[in-house]
Amino acid sequence: MATVLIFGCGWLGSQLGVALAGAGHQVYGSRRSAQSLLTLPPQIQPLCWDGQSPFGSSIQALLPDSWVILAMPPAAQRDGGSAYLDSLQRVLGQSSRAKGLILCSSTGVYAGLAGRVNESAAPGPEPRAALLWQAEQLVRQHPAPYILRLAGLVGPGRHPAGFTRRGLMAGPEQPVNLVHSADVCLWVCQLLTVSGHGFPQVVNLSAPLTATKVEFYTAACIRAEVAVPQFVAATEPARTVDASLSQRDTGFVYRHHDISSLCS
Repeated sequence: MATVLIFGCGWLGSQLGVALAGAGHQVYGSRRSAQSLLTLPPQIQPLCWDGQSPFGSSIQALLPDSWVILAMPPAAQRDGGSAYLDSLQRVLGQSSRAKGLILCSSTGVYAGLAGRVNESAAPGPEPRAALLWQAEQLVRQHPAPYILRLAGLVGPGRHPAGFTRRGLMAGPEQPVNLVHSADVCLWVCQLLTVSGHGFPQVVNLSAPLTATKVEFYTAACIRAEVAVPQFVAATEPARTVDASLSQRDTGFVYRHHDISSLCS
């Protein structure tokens, strides 16, 4: 089993840590302050790193021969994402001897594109795609990079019924691109089980869902017992994320692939 360091144990990073620990890996997770580490799941051994300072000796000692997962959110609102890119660069500079470097990226890298998009389509023309693309290019400098382009994340505490904005949902006939956090965890567990052999280095993770937004979000809101949103005209092109590569030659199967399971 592997030693795993997760930089950014927030909503997704913490779930990844618990899943990997349950699979027998030794998992360490970072948060920005000692106070925030108090609520870290007990399956994850705590590390404090503010995202900018040089690594302490405890982190440096763990990096060689470990797997490193970058689960920090881009947070572009404040500084255009420069602090996020600096954090990635700092980790990259210290992780050349790691067994693998996994970036939790986003299908937002296709923003502005229309139609069916696969891993070769990025980046999209929208400004928000640029930061994700820059982050991916940094990670590609590692000897063993793995880039996970995650569709809209749902899971514990993140029900899709909460995605409506002020009771509105744009593009009723557009496709839905979501992935459950449990499937992301399963993918990463399988990746580490085979030490990356045969797994693609850039992959879309998105549930094979065929429902339109009006079908999906109407059902999601009814299940959550909240008001169904008003559907209005689309504000961006319709886009379907092609995630067939995530299942091709890997043996991976999405557990959450329909309205019922994605709303659980």
